[in-house]
Formats: sequence, C-alpha cells, structure tokens
Amino acid sequence: MIKIVLLIALAAVLAAACICKPDLLIQNTVLNGLMNHEVLALMSVILTVTLASVANIHLAINRVVSKKFGNNEKLIAAAADVKRELKDNSWYIFWGFLAALILVIAKGSIDNDTATAIIYAAVVWILGLYLLCMFDVYQVAFGVVDMDDGDGPPTA
Repeated sequence: MIKIVLLIALAAVLAAACICKPDLLIQNTVLNGLMNHEVLALMSVILTVTLASVANIHLAINRVVSKKFGNNEKLIAAAADVKRELKDNSWYIFWGFLAALILVIAKGSIDNDTATAIIYAAVVWILGLYLLCMFDVYQVAFGVVDMDDGDGPPTA
C-alpha cells in the first residue's frame, strides 16, 4: 500500500513539474546525462539482479514451506501471496524497462520542451518504481533468511 501511495505522490510532483516548470527537468544536468543509454544500462543491471534474486527467493520460500510449514494452510497461503507479490514486482520491473527503452528512443526524435519534460518525468517515475520494487524484493529476501535460520516452525 505504501508503494502505491509513494508512486502516486511521485507522479503528482513530476506532473506538477511538467506543467508548471518543465525547465526544472529539462535543464537538470544529471537528468540530461542520464536520459540516454545510461538509464537503460542502470535499469538493465537492476532488472538482471532483481530477477535473479526473485528466482532464488522463490526457491528459498519453497524450501521453507516444505520444511517448516507442514500442512498449515494459512501459512502456505501466505507464502503463495508473497510469491505472487514477488512475481508482480518482477513484471513491473520488466515492463518498466521496456517502457523506458521506448521513452529513451522517442526522446531522440522529440524537439518539444514539454514533451521532453514529460519523458524525463516518466523515466524518473519508472526509476522510482524500480527502487520500490527492489525494496519489496529485498525485504522478502531478508524475511526468508530470518525464517530459514530457526530450527522450528515460525511463531507468528
């Protein structure tokens, strides 16, 4: 839920910047240097590392479920929810990369300041999505490690 609220807030701030002061985004030297192949390289590293982490987390969750949860349907359903959330985050990152690729390619052929500001804002929003998805994935990873450390079933 907090991820959705943060993404909406980021979208609102970026939309306001695009409408009220597009120069804020266009004349930013960091964004100008980032909005090319560099942002795609950054996103591809995040995509690769996160997808590999998600695969390992899925395997670890399956191991914990089979080893510790027994036939507890409530815990098994909770684990399935966690795996579904991980899968959703993976797809968000994948589709975000594809959207950023299209936006960076489109930026090369646009000569309008407002449209360029919108593209910059969209890519910054996608980077925000990436960071929040990574946070979710690694939160689960540390949770699985904590669950896998104990000898007995979880006490929650």
